[in-house]
Amino acid sequence: MKRFPHVFLTFFFFLSGCTVPAPEIPNIPKDHPAQKFYQSAQQGMLSDKVCLDGHGNPAIPMGKIQTGQGYTKQEELTAGVFRFRENATGKIYLGVSFMQYNAFLQVPKVCAWEENHKG
Repeated sequence: MKRFPHVFLTFFFFLSGCTVPAPEIPNIPKDHPAQKFYQSAQQGMLSDKVCLDGHGNPAIPMGKIQTGQGYTKQEELTAGVFRFRENATGKIYLGVSFMQYNAFLQVPKVCAWEENHKG
């Protein structure tokens, strides 16, 4: 019976060491606000406020990006994270898709950060 606490503690430490690391967006600085937003988006549905708090823009319509109406999707960095260009201005954005709940509806949205022109 004396061994039971040791076995329990060993099992506890084993489980606590097996946590899955938070997902990261590849090739994006760790301190970019999109990283924290992406990690939150992996946990569940978010609101526009969470995007705005991270200095992102939730006003760009996800449907227009998907259908190419005024926007061109350029590259997918990881699942749900992509770069896109606004055709009218040529501005490049980093976008993180998320689900927003509105009453009983789930609305696909994007939180976007304008990137510096690369050239």
